[in-house]
Amino acid sequence: MTLEAIIFGGIGAVTECAESDRNAWNAAFRAHGMDWDWSWDTYAELMRAGGDRQLVTRYAAWRNEICPVRPELLDETHQRRFASMLTGPLPLRPGVGRTLGWLVRAGVQLGLVSRAGAVPVRAVLTSTARARSGIGFDVAVLREDVTHLAPHPEAMTRAIEALGVGRECVAVVADTPASAQAAQDAGLAVLAFPGALAADTPEDFGTLPMAKVLSPEILTSTWRGDLETAAQ
Repeated sequence: MTLEAIIFGGIGAVTECAESDRNAWNAAFRAHGMDWDWSWDTYAELMRAGGDRQLVTRYAAWRNEICPVRPELLDETHQRRFASMLTGPLPLRPGVGRTLGWLVRAGVQLGLVSRAGAVPVRAVLTSTARARSGIGFDVAVLREDVTHLAPHPEAMTRAIEALGVGRECVAVVADTPASAQAAQDAGLAVLAFPGALAADTPEDFGTLPMAKVLSPEILTSTWRGDLETAAQ
């Protein structure tokens, strides 16, 4: 049995863009004449549960009010604003470039699963293209492709089907607990690679192996189930 595919469980596992996403939400609120303004702590707490489609509804409930603008319209504006903020070159997260190169040379397929939509994901991929040396993803499953967002496993399952590999031959790089839960529920080996959103709550990943710097070695150790090695 060999490692045949790696799935990055979010654009945040490739590059750090959570602050841009938060700013895009606040820009969307202003564009629609709303007085909402999410601090980093508020945004991070809303994102912990996963499911971008529920953020606005969840926040309105917390404020004990009805959202004055349709959540779907707010989300569409947010997605456009988010993409517009991702125009310059973006650096990859630590170790991602080296790991992508190794995976391609080893003939390992690359998948991307994201709760973001096609417009911002396309912007992220364009902005990181040089850093990735042009290495792309064989399969991408985005919010438009599924009914349920992470932590539901639907997107992970769709990615496996599109890659055409067995679950036992796949490992997932998860930047958030929601992404990690989705991968676990899909029956996949998972490496926690906490981004800014999860940096302060690593305990949310439970006992999963964890890395601050991604590497081929830690990925293969995770896939083999060598948790002690992977956690180092």
